[in-house]
Amino acid sequence: MVLSNAPVQARPVLATVYDGWFHGRPVYCGGGSYDHHGISAAHPWLPCGTRVRVSYKGRALIVPITDRCECNSIDLSAGAARRLGVPVDGVATVSISY
Repeated sequence: MVLSNAPVQARPVLATVYDGWFHGRPVYCGGGSYDHHGISAAHPWLPCGTRVRVSYKGRALIVPITDRCECNSIDLSAGAARRLGVPVDGVATVSISY
């Protein structure tokens, strides 16, 4: 899949939140480990390092893709979820653009 440099219009997706169990474990994109309190996300196919604008109920945050997930949406770190107001123990519909 080839992605252009043109931004993709925001679209709604489901967001889940990484479990704290993954804290300190290596991430798929290399160069570090998952920080449960940091700002990061996992995505099934966006390239590592892609910066995604995630919006939820009037709040927005730029989140780097640092890992892969077997999800159909985006998996946020708890730190990113808290900054956005996304329930850390649930699922929410967010808007993403990249």
